[in-house]
Order: sequence, then structure tokens, then C-alpha cells
Amino acid sequence: MHKIFLLLCCLSAIRAQAQEYQAGGYRFMIPDQQGVSVSADSSGLAPGLIRVKFRFEKNPISDILIKWSMPLQDITGCWTTDGNVPRFIHMGAKLEANLASQAPVWAFFNDAGRSRFTAALSDAFHKTTFSSGINEVDATLGCTLKIELSAAERSSPYEVSLLLNKSDERYEDALGKVTKWWADMPQYHPAAIPDAARQPLYSTWYSYHQNFDAKSLLAECVAAKKLGYTGIIVDDGWQTLHHAGGYAFTGDWQPERIPDMAGFVRQVHQTGMRCLLWYSVPFVGYKSAAFKRFEGKLLYRSDRQSAAILDPRYPDVRRFIVERYVNALKVWDLDGFKLDFIDSFTNQASEAPAVGSTADYQSVYAGIDALMVAIRKALTAVKPGILIEFRQSYTGPAMRKYGNMFRAGDCPAAALTNRIRTTDLRLLAGNTAVHSDMLTWDYHGSAPQAALQFLNIIFAVPQLSVRLNDIPASQLHMVRFYTRYWLDNRQVLLNGKFRAAGPAQNYPILSSELGDKLIASIYSNQSKPLQLHKNQVDLINAKTTAGILLQVDAEAHYKAEVYDCEGRRLRKTQLALKPGIVKVQVPPSGMICLRKF
Repeated sequence: MHKIFLLLCCLSAIRAQAQEYQAGGYRFMIPDQQGVSVSADSSGLAPGLIRVKFRFEKNPISDILIKWSMPLQDITGCWTTDGNVPRFIHMGAKLEANLASQAPVWAFFNDAGRSRFTAALSDAFHKTTFSSGINEVDATLGCTLKIELSAAERSSPYEVSLLLNKSDERYEDALGKVTKWWADMPQYHPAAIPDAARQPLYSTWYSYHQNFDAKSLLAECVAAKKLGYTGIIVDDGWQTLHHAGGYAFTGDWQPERIPDMAGFVRQVHQTGMRCLLWYSVPFVGYKSAAFKRFEGKLLYRSDRQSAAILDPRYPDVRRFIVERYVNALKVWDLDGFKLDFIDSFTNQASEAPAVGSTADYQSVYAGIDALMVAIRKALTAVKPGILIEFRQSYTGPAMRKYGNMFRAGDCPAAALTNRIRTTDLRLLAGNTAVHSDMLTWDYHGSAPQAALQFLNIIFAVPQLSVRLNDIPASQLHMVRFYTRYWLDNRQVLLNGKFRAAGPAQNYPILSSELGDKLIASIYSNQSKPLQLHKNQVDLINAKTTAGILLQVDAEAHYKAEVYDCEGRRLRKTQLALKPGIVKVQVPPSGMICLRKF
């Protein structure tokens, strides 16, 4: 009884210390703090879609907290940019986001993929934590948003908006509205996307790691070009002769492994390929000259990686990084940059150290923004169509203005993970090019097994990372066939209306339609039958079992061609499909092309 009394007293105290705000039909609770004035107002943007603006006239001493609750309805799942967060409703879901990691958006959906509630925050720079959970007392969904500001920032007014969408629509469309909302903001206006960003690339990472030579890479360029690949990403290793892992030798960016880098790039161009180089943006290795130069201007040290993280709040740090890239672009005639580890700027466990007198920013996020804007402006001034790739999870709305390619986070030979990650990116990337993690597989496996790596990312831009002269002929035939198919159907795959069924089930069906054509890929025997509603339909059986189930609503006649994963046509026939559930025979990793007549 005594415990119950104490609990009631605590709850009363909490309620008394919180201010309630009504806006847009929602009730928000914000902790009441001494001397803090808060205002909230809303504006309707479209039916079911509102923006709620909060203004803190004086920032709170502690973190900003905004709480609200909503009816649970038939919500069964929640989507965030972090595929590691469970996508089913549970007691304590949480997402952390900032400028260089994830994005502040949360989408709730039912088992049919219909959106029930989507929330997004206008501030994608600061560290924010969005948490939600079911209130077991009244079966409502409680939401809490925490925004962390630095001590220096709390002395000024702070304004932030929430986009709230309770429209009954596909969850993909609800997320598309969030993407547009951010893209329309001047601080997140996306960079232009050159066509080269939407072309397949060869990567050296999984095939060679840090141990390669120019001759081997040029041979890969020749082989990859014949298959339809348009560029090579020379990954980690070009800057050092050491290949034991770690980043102790990063930061000076001298081409130790390929001393005549300009000559190498020229030879790459002669094969018809573009050349992109990998750079670890924040790292200065313990054995680099740059580490000694900037030893007093570091955010933190990572002994595990044998490197320190530069502090972008200093103008000379930013200038050093930008000059290295611009010089490489001009002297070596590069076509692009793979800019890695940007999320390491914000990975420190504690608050960033106090800056010295020569710093021109107090906020790490402001320093990162200034650095990335300077990189983009400097590189595009030299070569407007320069390619700039970022890796998941630094793929939020701010990152779209710095670069033009988002790549799935590393998941070597993990087809399912690659599918989840590329799909997550597609749902929020707008027209920014989404690339797969580099494709690799067991060279001793069958062609259908290897094909699963490709088919799981077919709605993204492929990046290939196998030794093309070492894989067996059957696997090479598979790469040739599906790369050619991807190139021939690139407009539908990348620019069509994209649908990702079953986010809580790892997207068992992906599809895209443009004009009169539908391309769908089936990844699970447990997925629902696919509904035919186009005259031209390509169905990919991205499973280890044969057959695809179709839902036929009205009698239809199709010409059908069935292919295996190496491009061999197995049969050409006509199908008279009756209403109901129909199974069409397609081999594992094969496809069937249907044309209505």
C-alpha cells in the first residue's frame, strides 16, 4: 500500500510539472521548466496531414521532451530507417537519429501495409530519440520525442516542427510525403543526380580488400565493362602498402599502393570505365602525419581502429579535408568519391570536447554540415557531374544535399540483409540513387545460389565485387544475363511506382510499375499471391524453390517465356489463366515474362 501511495504521488508530481498543448487535434505534453516559454500551433497541409510547430522562447535546461498518445487502432508494425529495430509493435521501440545517422521518422502500419500514423521531425541535424510503446492501461500508443541541444544552443530560441499524417494510404506513400516535406526545406534541398549515379559499378572491397595491384584492377575493369558495368570503386588500400586491417595509415592520402595514380586512372578511362576512390572522411591514423598535425583538434580517439576522429568545428580541419579531395580530383582526374565513416563524427559516447579559440562552430553537427557543404561545392565546381557515395546509415535528409549515391550498409554475401537495407533506402531516398552493398558470393556454389545475391537487390543499382576471371562460367553467365536485364529495365526498376510489401516480414514481395509494365520479385513461399494488373509482367522467382503463385481476378491470356538464371529460355508458351489462385512454374532464381494478348 505504501508503494502504491508513493507511485501516485510521483505521477501527480510529473503531471503537475508538464504543460499540455492542443494542436491539430493532438494533445501534447511538454515538461514545465522554470523560465521556459513554449508555444504550439498547427496548419493543415492536406486531408489527414498536419504540421505542428513548437517554439521554445528560452530553451530548457535539460533535453526537450514532447509527448503525445494516439489510438492503437489496427496497428501491427512500425517502420524506421534502422532495419535493426524490430518492425512489430512492442513495449519499448526506440530510434536515435542525427545529421550523420538515420532519419527522424516513424511510420505505423497495419498488416495490409496501410499507414495508420506517420511522424517526422523537421530537425534532422541534432540528436533526437523517438520512442513509442503500448500503454497497457488504455491500449493507446504513447510516443515520446527527445531532442538534445548543446549547452551553448540552449541560450537561444529554438523552433521545430512535427509532420503528422494519419491518412489511410499505403505506408510507402506516407513515407514519400515525408521525403518531399524534407526536400522542400532549403536546409535539405537535394543535390542533382547525374545519370552516372544510376549505373552499375564494380567495387574492389570484397574481391580484394586492401591487397591489390593496378594490373589486377585494370583486368577487372575490362571484364566488368563487357558485362555492362560503368565504373570501378577503388576501395580502402590504395593509400597504403599495409593490408592487415585497421586505419593507422589513413589521413595523408598518398597513393602508396598505386604510385602513378594519374596514369592508373587514365588507363581505367581507356577501358571505358569511370574511376572512384575511397576516402575515410574523419579518420587520421595514429601513424599518419595528419594525426600529429591536428592532435589538438580531435573529437576522440579510437584505439580499436588505430585512428582518431578529426573535429570539423575547426576551419583548418575542414580546409585540410576539402583540399585533399580537390587536389586528387584535379591531379588524378577522378570521376567520384566514396566518402566513408561520416557517422564516426557523432559516435562518441560523451559530449564533444570544448573547442579552442580558433573554432568557428560550437556544434559538431554544424561543423559536419559546413564540411560536407564545402566538399560538395568544391568538387562540383571542378566537375559538375562528380559522383559522391555515402553508406548507410548516414543517409538522412541532410545527406541528400551533399551527395548523389546512397549505398546499403556492409552485409557481405547476405542477400536478405541487402534486400532489407536497399529497400529501406528506396522508401525515403527520393530520386537519390540507391546502390546495393557490394555483391559477393561463394565461388564454389551454383549459379542459382549466386543469383540470389543479385535478385535481392534488383530494385537498386548493383555494385559487384567478385573476381570476374575466377568465378565459374555458370556464375559469369548469370551476372551477364541479369545485368543486361537490369540495364534494359532500369527505368521501370528505379523510376516506377515502388511497392515493398510486408515490412514486418522483411519485404517478401518487391515490385515496381511504370506505364504498362510491372516487374515483381518474389522472395518467400509464404508471401501472398501476386495480383496481375498489367499487360506486361516480368516475375522473378528469387527463391530456392520453384513456382510463383498468382491471383487472377478475371480470365486472361498471356504469352509466356521462362528463363533460368543464366539466360537460357526454357520454354515459350501461352497461358490461359482462369480466375483464382494460379501457380506458374518458374525455376529457382529464374523468371517468367508475361505479355497479355
